[in-house]
Amino acid sequence: MHKHVEIYLDESGDLGFSDRSSKHLVIVALATTAPHTLSRIVRKAHRRFSLDDGSGAEFKFNRSREPLRRFFLERIAETDSWIVWGSATKSGASQRSLSDGDSLWGYVVSRTVSEMSRATHTKSIHLVVDRLSPRPNVNRSLAMRLAKEIETHHAGHFPPTVNVSLLDSSRSEGLQVADYVAGAVFQSVERGESSYLRMIERRVVRGGIYW
Repeated sequence: MHKHVEIYLDESGDLGFSDRSSKHLVIVALATTAPHTLSRIVRKAHRRFSLDDGSGAEFKFNRSREPLRRFFLERIAETDSWIVWGSATKSGASQRSLSDGDSLWGYVVSRTVSEMSRATHTKSIHLVVDRLSPRPNVNRSLAMRLAKEIETHHAGHFPPTVNVSLLDSSRSEGLQVADYVAGAVFQSVERGESSYLRMIERRVVRGGIYW
């Protein structure tokens, strides 16, 4: 049983339903008892790779070239982190009355968070989510919903203490690392390119396409 766990939640794929939209929405949860190890990856990346790589001040999988992607994923594989990921197809969303991006996002996030909670035995959790609405009431509602998912599906006899932070990823090094996990999963489920996901597969405890 852990004393405290940090969980970083990120997505890949868009929320649209047009012919030009992605076929899948991917949500990943990256957990660690040592968040400084994730921050160290970002700091080392800043030192090793110039901003000419295209990453800018914030590292993103989709804006990175191959060497930077491999750098992140190889370093993630070396940490003590564990990963839960889930994905849903847009084609299956309408059959479940999930006809817009927000409802689809909410479904996949809730299920992924509950799966991570089942896989994490700890006294306290800080869940950091890459989503921040300009409306405070929306943020409060989402934070309460995710905290409830963790408390309802927790491992062990007693629910952990839960704190939820909704942030822009530019303000969180952990979210920037999670973005590379999300990118690796998305490449596998959307494009059939599984080489990235194989690099971190030993850190994955649960993952799959829900429908």
